[in-house]
Amino acid sequence: MPNVTLTNDESFLDRATAYLISVPTLLKADNTVDLSHLISALAMVLKHVQPGNTIVIESSVQVGTTRQILGPYQNILHCGMSPERVDPGRTFPTAQQIPKIISALTPASNSVIHKLYARVFDQVVPVSKPEVAEMTKLFENCYRMVNIAYVNEMADAARAHGIDPNEMIDAAATKPYGYQAFRPGLGVGGHCIPVNPFYLFSNNPNLPVLKRATKLMRNRPAALAKKLHRRCAARAACPTGPRILVVGIGFKPGQSVLSYSPGLAFATELQRLGCSRLVFHDPLVEQSQVPWLEKLDHAGFHPGRLDLEFDAVAVCTRQHGVDFTVLDKLRHCRVKTFDTA
Repeated sequence: MPNVTLTNDESFLDRATAYLISVPTLLKADNTVDLSHLISALAMVLKHVQPGNTIVIESSVQVGTTRQILGPYQNILHCGMSPERVDPGRTFPTAQQIPKIISALTPASNSVIHKLYARVFDQVVPVSKPEVAEMTKLFENCYRMVNIAYVNEMADAARAHGIDPNEMIDAAATKPYGYQAFRPGLGVGGHCIPVNPFYLFSNNPNLPVLKRATKLMRNRPAALAKKLHRRCAARAACPTGPRILVVGIGFKPGQSVLSYSPGLAFATELQRLGCSRLVFHDPLVEQSQVPWLEKLDHAGFHPGRLDLEFDAVAVCTRQHGVDFTVLDKLRHCRVKTFDTA
């Protein structure tokens, strides 16, 4: 990237005229919004800004946050909100090709922010106010939450009728309008989709469909872990509990991040239920990230060893670097695939 310098040296902020803040916005233990990283980053930036500089929030926030925390500065700074649309691991479309939503607290600031982003993005999409930009981001992500919960429900129903869910989905995808394909899986992870519904709930109490979908998705990893554990325990060779290998605990393919990882939640529930041996295999996740869980390295991931040492293999994420053809060669070990994407 030309003209880009990466640094953690705060003194570099003195050289800037535009500050784009994109930091994690998470949840507290009680599921209320945690803006501590955003407030901390803003406090740092405010020590270095000059009149006429630009501050844009890119983090996902509840509706009204931009006006609340940047409103006091709108007469001396150009303040706005432009939600990031980064999808880690995606190579197409490129960041430049993804339309960029922008907003500002004043018309003059909107013009400045538009010109700033137009230097980088092919298409800049201005909206009328920051609240629209804030809710657009939450709407986009919660749309995925609701649809993934629905496709999981329909996939479970299809299996009950002896129907391959993916065949059903592929057939439906031939309809050229009014349908978008989603794939069933164990759940949703990362800093966005599992968290964003609670940003809407914080000041929108009447969202029953989204609340139900969110609850279903949160509970799904543990529910499926219980189901697998019960079946394996009934046929386990070891009297102290089943021996289970969990494949893929990064929150999605290509990622080592464990934030709200469905695979990690699945493994955690298996540990609570009790296994004589519980192991994970994920080339991207280091042992140090989950010290309580044994890691199986690449050399140990072969049919002979898996058949000998495990009662079941649970594929939670089709992680990059895993040779899934190994699982096709197993003769005794049960394989359960939850991630079909």
